[in-house]
This record gives sequence, structure tokens and C-alpha cells, in this order.
Amino acid sequence: MRRRSSPHDGTRGGSGSALAFAHATSVLPEDETPDPNTPTNAATSDVGRQTFRAAAWGFVAAAGKRVFTLVGLMLLARVLEPHEFGVIGFAMLYLTMVEVVGDLGTGEALVYWPERRDDATQVTFLVNVAAGIFWSLTSLLVAPLVAGFFHEPNGAIVLRVLSVTTLIKFLGNTHDALAKKDLRFRSRTGPELALTAIKSAVALVLAYLGFGAWSLVWGHIAGIAAWTILLWFIIPWRPSLRVPTDLLAPMLRYGRGILAVELLAAFMFYVDVVGVGRYLGVTALALYQMASRIPDSSIMVLIWVAASALFPAFAKLHAEGADIQRAYLVATRCMAAMTLPACLGLAFLARPVILVFFGSHWAAAAPILSILSIYVGFRGLDEVGNVLKATGRVQTLVWLTVAKAIALVPAILISARISAPAVAAALAIVYGAGTLVTTVIAARVIHVPIGAIALAYARSAEAAAAMSLALYGWMRVCGRFDELVQLAGGLLIGAAVYLVALRLTDPEIFEWLRNVLRSKRSAASDALAATQS
Repeated sequence: MRRRSSPHDGTRGGSGSALAFAHATSVLPEDETPDPNTPTNAATSDVGRQTFRAAAWGFVAAAGKRVFTLVGLMLLARVLEPHEFGVIGFAMLYLTMVEVVGDLGTGEALVYWPERRDDATQVTFLVNVAAGIFWSLTSLLVAPLVAGFFHEPNGAIVLRVLSVTTLIKFLGNTHDALAKKDLRFRSRTGPELALTAIKSAVALVLAYLGFGAWSLVWGHIAGIAAWTILLWFIIPWRPSLRVPTDLLAPMLRYGRGILAVELLAAFMFYVDVVGVGRYLGVTALALYQMASRIPDSSIMVLIWVAASALFPAFAKLHAEGADIQRAYLVATRCMAAMTLPACLGLAFLARPVILVFFGSHWAAAAPILSILSIYVGFRGLDEVGNVLKATGRVQTLVWLTVAKAIALVPAILISARISAPAVAAALAIVYGAGTLVTTVIAARVIHVPIGAIALAYARSAEAAAAMSLALYGWMRVCGRFDELVQLAGGLLIGAAVYLVALRLTDPEIFEWLRNVLRSKRSAASDALAATQS
């Protein structure tokens, strides 16, 4: 039960979207064509098509998982109390951290490893089996300590039962890594969707039968088992009795670097949740996690799709020496136009959203959702990471991330002793300040005036401000209405006011949108004509 996607999601493929973005903003020359005499063109084109398909199927899997998860949670929230979600919530948080470090980075090493494919796969499988057994047994032993850390001693038995999922999942990790290595994201989609669908279905049936928190436990075990079984069925590789000991050390060395990045990312993603669970209890943890699911299943998907297009677009422009400054400003305007209304609208409509979809006993999650929406807005407005990666300044990005992580620690430690909304506010403040600092740095890197960046935000900000005033007025006058009426009316009023205001403040963005859609239709027509010729 967690809101944020993996940090690597935003860097998968997306070459088709990148070219559409560049063409729509008139950055790439229209007459640019590859040299047919270059021997690598065919291979590059093939890889590009594979990457685009992989990104598309990756998006289908990610979006599908979020839809299944959100629908399942909506139904389960009507049956189970927040405390029952919290009992499994702390256990899932612990197991998620175990998964980050468990395979010692060998899965990513297998994806990278350029030679001796079968031997590298065998090493990855053996490490995962050993790690799965080790962590399952370790979880059995430390369950009382973990439960005590979150002040939920009765949850130790829950963690002990769930510990078996570590071994089950690690048995499928190698097959999942092979699918990634071969860009077989379509093959991964079935197991990913089955995990969420079966998990939700089993939990719902057991919850309605009165199993309480245990319905979530058995649902999770069933989902993980289905994921592993389907991967073994779809990916034909099978282990052998060979032990390629000479590959073990180099693969672990490579995985060590990946592991460091994963640990930093996991810290950034989960420090607030750990703080809530540790200092405020598992009920507050459940409210916090439930509130975070809504932006995770809506706004964060939008951010992920945009990031998958913008990073390769920026990289292509930088490699060609093209006008990356203009591309960055256009991307900023487009992201602001999408992110600001979504986040502010969700912030104002948080209470009716919670009451309509989850029920009145989750009402305390509404203020958390309002503030987390602002936090997600800052993440959506921060395109600096894509710029720094595209211009080869990855080290700068790493140090900025480390600085942000250091700032989060005292902020979470202080706010977690107050309330869950205070933790959400601390998260929003740190990320807001971080976005400001990184934007200033990016402005110097690509030589864009700060005033130009501010102007790129200003147009959408004016329209979003008008929308916010309208929503504030609506929520003031509709307090006695049914929650569904509040939500439906707020969505209609907010959308209408924002679109009209944006048309007045930034009419050019509508022309860009038409160019992008026209470009995609043209590409689809060309592809259809090619298949019929």
C-alpha cells in the first residue's frame, strides 16, 4: 500500500513520444532523415521500435495495476476499518524495504550483463533463492522487533505469515529480470495485472466473509504466488545444477552500485511513511497510505508518462546541439498546465473524494490528501532531473537528491510527533524548496533566465488561481449538499473555469496540443499505409 512508483519508471523508453514532443514545439528540423548508408540505422530503428513498445506496455501494466489497486481499496475500505489496514501496512512497509536490498542488485546486473547470458541468469537465480530463504527466516525472527518499532505487538504474527512472500517473490525475480532484459514488457503485463487483480479479489471475498485484517494477508500471498507462477509459465528459462562461481563476484560488484541508488530512492520514498507509523501508530499509517493512493493512481501516472517522453527528447536535442532552452521552457509550460489544476483541484475536493470513494470512517484522511496533492504538484513541476540527466550532469543530480534526503530527516522527525497532516506538510515544504533550488541550478546549466522560467509557470498559475477561487466558493456554499454532488459539481466548475482562464492566459498551448495530436495521427496514418502497401 504505497503511493509512489519506482524512480526508474520515468526513464523507460518513450522515443516515439519524444519525437512527437520535439516536432510539435518546432525544435527539430522537419527535413531531418537518417543516413541510409549508415550500417547502424536499421538496428537503431529496431531498438527504437522495441523500446517504444516496451514503454507502451510498461504504461499499460503500471496504469492497470493502479486501477485494480484503487478499485480494490475502494471496496475494501467499505468493509475494513483503518486499524485493520494499518496492521498489514507496517508489515508491507518492512517487506518492501527487504525487497529493495534482498537480491543484492543481481536483477539489475542481469539486465545489464552483456555476455554469458545463461550463466548470468543462473547466478541471479541462485542469489535470489539464497536471499529469499535468508530474508524469510530473518523476518520470522525479527517480527516482534519490527512490530514493536511500530508499537503494534499484535502484528508480529501477521509479519511472520507474510514472510513467506519474500521467498515466493524472489523465485520469480530472475524471470522478471529476463523479461526486462529482452524488453518483453508485454510478457510482464499479465503477471503484474494478475498480482493486483487476484490480490484484490481474494481479499474482498475474505473481507466480506469476516476475516478482517487477515483478508489482506491472504490476498497478498495469493497475488504474489500468481505473479511468480505466471512468470515461470511465460518466460521459458529454467534453472540448472551449474554454479558459475566466476561470475558471482563481478555481478555482485555491479549490483552494489545499483543497490546504493535503490537504497537512496527507497529512503526518499518511505521516510515519511516510517515516521507516521513509528510515532503516530498504525491507524494513522493506514490513513496516510490510503490518502496517498489517490494522487498515486492519477496525477503520478500523468507525471510518469511525461517523464518517459521528456528525458529522451532532451537527450536527443542535447546530442544534436539543438535549442534545449526552448524545449525546457515549453515542457515547463505544458507540465504546469497539466499538473497545477490537477493538484489544486484534488486539494480543494479532497474531502468529498475521500467520502465518496472510501466512506465516512476514512474522513480523517482528507486533510492528508489535500496536502499530499500539493507535494505531488511540486514533483510534477520539477523537470530539472530530466535536464540534468540529458546533459550528462548525473553527479549533480545525485548530490541534489542526497541533499534533499538529508533535509527530509529532521523535517519528518519533528512533524511525525505532531500529526499525519504535519508529515505531509513537511514533505511538501522540503520538495517545494528542493524544486526551487534545482530549478535555479538548471537555469544556470542550460543558460535560461530565471524570469523566463517564472513566466512559463505564470500563465498556468493564473488560470489555476482562478479555478481555486471558484472551487473555494463552491465548497463554501455546498456544505449541506451530498458528497457526490459536491464532487461532481466541483469537477465541472473547476474544469470549466480553468479551461476558460487558460484559454485567455495561454492560448498558444492549445495550438501546441493540436500539433501533438496532429503529429500522432499523421504517424499512425503513415504506419497504416506502410502495412497496406
